[in-house]
Amino acid sequence: MSSIDPSPLVIEDSVVTGRLHRPGDLARLLLALLLLVSIASLAYLAQSTTSGLDEDITKGANRLPAALLIAASLVSGFGTLLFPAVAAIDLIVRRRPRQFIESISALLTTLVMLSLASWVLTTYGNSRLLFAFAGPVERSLAAPLNLVLGGLAAFVTVARLMSRSRWQAITVIVLGSISLADVISGGITPAGLGVSAISGWAIGLIIRYFVGTDSTRPSGHDIAQTLSRIGHPIKLLRAAETIRAGRRYDATTTDGVKLDLIVLDRDLEGAGLATSIYRSLRLRDDPSGNGASMRRRLDRSALISWAVEAAGINSPRLLSAADVGPDATLLVYEYVAGRTFAAMGEELNNDHITRAWSIVADLQKSQIVHRSLTGKHFFLSDTGQVYLTGMEDGVIAASDVLLRIDLAEALCTLAALSTPEEAIAAGRAVLGDKVLARALPALQPVALSSTTRAALKSDRKLLGNLRSALAAMLPEGTVEEVDIERIKPRTLLTIAAGTIAGYLLLSQLTRVNIVDLFAQANLGWILLGLALSATTYFAAALVLVGIIPERLSLWKTFQAQLAATFATLVAPPTIGSFTVNFRFLVRQGLSSAVSAASVAVSQVLAVFSHLSLLLLALVVAGTSSELAFRPPKVAIIVAVVAILAAAGALTVPSVRRRVIERVSPIIQQVIPRMSALASQPLKLGTGIFGVALLNVSYCMCLVSSVRAFSPQSSVAAISLVYLTASVIAQAAPTPGGLGAVEAALAAGLTATGIDGAVAVSATLLYRVLTFWIPALPGWLAFTRLQKAGDL
Repeated sequence: MSSIDPSPLVIEDSVVTGRLHRPGDLARLLLALLLLVSIASLAYLAQSTTSGLDEDITKGANRLPAALLIAASLVSGFGTLLFPAVAAIDLIVRRRPRQFIESISALLTTLVMLSLASWVLTTYGNSRLLFAFAGPVERSLAAPLNLVLGGLAAFVTVARLMSRSRWQAITVIVLGSISLADVISGGITPAGLGVSAISGWAIGLIIRYFVGTDSTRPSGHDIAQTLSRIGHPIKLLRAAETIRAGRRYDATTTDGVKLDLIVLDRDLEGAGLATSIYRSLRLRDDPSGNGASMRRRLDRSALISWAVEAAGINSPRLLSAADVGPDATLLVYEYVAGRTFAAMGEELNNDHITRAWSIVADLQKSQIVHRSLTGKHFFLSDTGQVYLTGMEDGVIAASDVLLRIDLAEALCTLAALSTPEEAIAAGRAVLGDKVLARALPALQPVALSSTTRAALKSDRKLLGNLRSALAAMLPEGTVEEVDIERIKPRTLLTIAAGTIAGYLLLSQLTRVNIVDLFAQANLGWILLGLALSATTYFAAALVLVGIIPERLSLWKTFQAQLAATFATLVAPPTIGSFTVNFRFLVRQGLSSAVSAASVAVSQVLAVFSHLSLLLLALVVAGTSSELAFRPPKVAIIVAVVAILAAAGALTVPSVRRRVIERVSPIIQQVIPRMSALASQPLKLGTGIFGVALLNVSYCMCLVSSVRAFSPQSSVAAISLVYLTASVIAQAAPTPGGLGAVEAALAAGLTATGIDGAVAVSATLLYRVLTFWIPALPGWLAFTRLQKAGDL
């Protein structure tokens, strides 16, 4: 405790620490690593382009005025020694011995690490990468990295010289001169210089973040003086808690009035930045929070506070805002005594829930969103009024998506604090069915705050119960579909997998003369393959007709299978086929439950048929003396490791429970449907025949594609390749299994002894026959069924 004037001022300043781990440094480190990988990848992959750019930069540098080149050389030579020495003296004069030691340590650490990296690169490194960093020099003479430039970059980073105006220009001149001198003298490329400087920056940031830096936060005395200056002289200041962007204090004025203070600190700029970026990428219309800068947080907090007050919503009023020196700002709120909903437990009753819904209704009408309507932010005052706190991350003039998410968050919070029935009943009484039901599309974990997601994990049935209750309020078929997510993980996985698969396929195509091979292809086998491809759609239609006890039009069902092929152009095979067939059955008058169960039965039959044919192909191929099936050792190792990993994962109770939760609903749907089919043997036989015909047609289509180029090939071996590759196709996240199927088929055919060029050509022909050619009639069928109301 201490005092700053004769009046009884008490300060408990426990939230100010001597050393800080600044979130902004972590964000800069991630940026440095991204730049490092980008420069190295670009220099390695686009070597011709970067080599030409290096040559242009070197020629341009040599054409600079002689005086400038001489000056750069002198600054580079003397600056290497004098610059760190003068900067170190400056740190000592400013009484920062610890920062001086850390800066020297960063410099030495960078020198050692870059020396080690240079030695590894010149001794064992890839020649292409060495050329990208050092240029066309002998390996023994190469210097791919500039140790001095990297060391000084690390020193500057830890010494924080770029944050001081008088050192900024000096730092840029010295580091720029070193780089220019190296470009002129040669022996290292601009890419090597860039990697050296960024590596030093990254090492400096690592040291600065993990060791910490001196705090620039104002003390409690400074806060008290600022409060007195803006008309709130205090006699007590008590540190309450540390928050994401600063700290919170409880204060009492000399008149006995209590205040709630929030101090925003500049050295916490960047806190929550990763979460904000993630939410803005994942969710549509998400403004990514309050911003990373201290000033933006202050402005936005003040704006949202006044907007809430203007809307007449119970929330602590903002009384004042002010700067506390150059590195902090202060927000002064009125103090409201009471308890949060989260702390009330059994004392929370229906009246409190209803009042909370009234606040949510006012927020919705005013188009204001809170973004974290949790039990911690609903507050019951000692006077019996319900307040809303924590509005600092709110948004005004919010979009429809954000309003729905806020509504869903409030529903989850109030349901978790009471019961789903009580929360929904109170919500319907205040908002009405139509408004409350707007929360249904947003009842997704990805849209909710981390606090609410944690509450949902403790009650895994809560979200499902809320969805069911809201859906029951609406007429069947009127549930709105709102796309909450901007980018889904599956989309990113699809892009990544498609890129890798495409790269593998292109690498295969470079070894094949497609024109010559197709010119030599047997037209008869190609036409047979096309006929077999058409047969697969007839077979798929037979499967669906056979497993549905009700009567279906075979022609419409055939068109639906063609339409499913068109859908796989934009979705993975299993998802596209399931979606189209499900919608088709619903449009034919079947209920959603029966449609889902029927499609599930067709997939189960397909799995059994697939496994049976795979086993048969293995037996036939294994007994054939003409077949030498030699899959790559890497593929065998990967397959064994995957099987062992899956088996090991199933021994973990939580994983086993999750698998059972996923599989049980499918089994519960399939068994009753199969029992119903058992009483209709003709229908069941049609479905089984269709599944068998489907797989056999695909196998023979691949056989025809291979025979078009190579008449000597084993039917059993080719069938085995198809059956194996189709498993990969179903698992691949790319549309239609694109890339993954081609790579798997080409590799499998090559493993059976077929020439690599023939294997790639046969694979491409097979995909043209079964994927690309059916796309046009698939689009026509899709459009026709939609116009007729059958899809």
